[in-house]
Amino acid sequence: MLNSLRLKGIFKNLLICLYISLNIEGITSQTNIVNQYSVCWDAPSENAAGSMPIGNGEVGANVWMEKNGNLLFYLSRTDAWAENSALYKLGKLRVSLYPFTIDSETSFKQFLNLEKGTIEFEIQKGTEKVELSFFVDNESPIVYLQGKSTYPLQVNVSSEIWRTQVRLVPEKERHFALEKCPYDSLCMEYPDKVIDIANKLMVCHRNEYSIYPFTMQHQGLQITSESKDPFLNRTMGYSVSGTDFSKIAPTILTSDKKMNNFTLKIVAYTEQTNTLENWVEKVETIEQQAPSFDVALQRTSSWWKKYWDKSYIIVHTPDQITGDQITQAYILQNWMTACAGRGNYPIKFNGSIFTVDPKYTDSSKDYNPDYRLWGPDYWWQNTRLIYHPMLKSGDFEMMKVLFQHYKTILPMLKQNAKVLWNVEGAVNPETATIFGATVNHDYGWTPRDRKQEVLENPYVRYYWSSGLEISGLMCDYYQYTQDVSFAEEVLVPFAKEILNFYVNFFPHDEKGKIQITPTHSLETYWENVKNDLPNVAGLHYVLKGLLSLPKETYSLVEREKWITLLQALPDIPQKVCNGKNVFSPAEIYGEGRTNVENPELYVVYPFSLCNIATKNLQIGIDTYKNRIIKNTNGWTQDGQQAARLGLTDEAKSNLLAKLKNKNPNHRFPVMWGPNYDWTPDQDHGSNLLMTLQEMVMQSYGDVVHLLPAFPENWDVSFKLFTPKNNSITGEYKNGKWVTSPSFEYKTKLKIKKH
Repeated sequence: MLNSLRLKGIFKNLLICLYISLNIEGITSQTNIVNQYSVCWDAPSENAAGSMPIGNGEVGANVWMEKNGNLLFYLSRTDAWAENSALYKLGKLRVSLYPFTIDSETSFKQFLNLEKGTIEFEIQKGTEKVELSFFVDNESPIVYLQGKSTYPLQVNVSSEIWRTQVRLVPEKERHFALEKCPYDSLCMEYPDKVIDIANKLMVCHRNEYSIYPFTMQHQGLQITSESKDPFLNRTMGYSVSGTDFSKIAPTILTSDKKMNNFTLKIVAYTEQTNTLENWVEKVETIEQQAPSFDVALQRTSSWWKKYWDKSYIIVHTPDQITGDQITQAYILQNWMTACAGRGNYPIKFNGSIFTVDPKYTDSSKDYNPDYRLWGPDYWWQNTRLIYHPMLKSGDFEMMKVLFQHYKTILPMLKQNAKVLWNVEGAVNPETATIFGATVNHDYGWTPRDRKQEVLENPYVRYYWSSGLEISGLMCDYYQYTQDVSFAEEVLVPFAKEILNFYVNFFPHDEKGKIQITPTHSLETYWENVKNDLPNVAGLHYVLKGLLSLPKETYSLVEREKWITLLQALPDIPQKVCNGKNVFSPAEIYGEGRTNVENPELYVVYPFSLCNIATKNLQIGIDTYKNRIIKNTNGWTQDGQQAARLGLTDEAKSNLLAKLKNKNPNHRFPVMWGPNYDWTPDQDHGSNLLMTLQEMVMQSYGDVVHLLPAFPENWDVSFKLFTPKNNSITGEYKNGKWVTSPSFEYKTKLKIKKH
């Protein structure tokens, strides 16, 4: 059994898989070593808690084999939104082989081939051997499963459906979004549909109801030509087929005869269609146009090889085990991100598309596999953490998914400002539906005409800074990519509306300075808050970023507005603590705390206005050392903040603590959490990526800082991206640079070695 603390055993088993069972090609370069840090299991799993995640960025699966020899997997998609906005699984499939057993005399190998993007099984007993290869095609929503056997096998495929009837979801099972909902009609679960198609196993869930009209009416929002119900008629499901396979029951497909070789194609598809028949036709067209197993595997493997070559960090430490743990965690978390990051919606922080039965994370939650703590919606403070590390890893394709989402919902964000707050501009709710409205739980279930407060949840009532964070990340994206069309078409239109809200909503004092109140300092300080640091720092950061854009991306009128607003901003709040100047959560605030955040450190991350390259570095260091909350898990940002301040020991200890956070009930090494959220906790894994990246490299202005918070007695080789559309490689070993750091392209950036 795999244990992340026993990596020597991992690599012993892995080498067997590499050179005996799976015939993997020899390692030829630094970037082709990912399989040395992959996962190879020598025994089947007990249940879904022992699953491996795999995907193509849009379609995902959790795959495992049980002791009875059955191969099982959950199918998922990034856009499988149900009537009540829950992100559903597409379903569960079981592949049974006869005769086929696993006992004490059976040799078992299950290997995650990162370089090819496949999960590979080899089960052997004496001279009898069965090999299975499972992957998701890089260019289509199709899962392939190929089997090869030295003896004839009967192959059965069956659907295991849990959404079988209309059901009122109990309150405890609805966590958060609908938890206190007084309307039963919004809290129903509806059954899946089994489609009668000859020789194909086809199951789907079709939304014939939607929470969207209720939400719009309840919050006084208008359904316009720019808006569309994202749930109604959304149909998500799968179709399983194979040559010489026939359907013997509505949910069972079987081979017509025993066979030594077989290939199954599973189309996993979601679309809003006028009729169910339209969806069936789309699925059948996709299947008909699907390439062969070999063609799909070749192009999928090609994509993954390029992905691993694009960026990497490989760490070696004096004890070796620690370095292997760090490197494996970095690689596998990037794998999980890439498996879910190229769909039609951003990655979900609370489990991505790789959640399984919740009882394996928390035994008290014996609910179906659709459950996840904190529900279906996008919480920006959590979502952002997944995307910040993509800058240095060069995952710009995945970042575009995030930005396209916010471009699409901008009209709704403008409605939030106008309808809820009666001003022009745009407001992104900290807890938002997939279409941009405030989650009803936070808006409150009181009808609009009887409301005392615009938002009933006091945690997020005056929480404004998420719009600035999105704009700031867009500014960072432009600095890295130099994509002028993105700046003109996405960044400037979005940031303009976010800034308009600040101009129109908040008053100015007699000196013309903006007074940001009412406001919160994150979810931690609510009472008597004025000029909270996250908003003030965010405004400074975003305006600085916008004013550095090429002139063709904005109008002169807009530029003058930005300059005027910049001149009206208050200074970043500070105070004296233990005789030292430190950053303050706000200019004025009540001392009572309601959450475990350190808003005073937002000047370090996410708004990098204090770091190793700024004059206020010591203030930042003293602030960090005086912070009230110290944490290593979940969405807390201590690790990257320490690294940005050059605090090597603190960053190192935070990174090492993160490695220990794997859920003990789950077999795959990066099933983090649940921490504050759910397993696999994508905030925790992404923070680990970012902490390590910031330890290795930071870029400010025209200077790239190498190893600014990296232990002297650790070795590292890396390839990371920098601003101005470039990447830099280097290798540091035994206290010196073995390979001199170099940029991939000509650049005006300078290198500073720490």
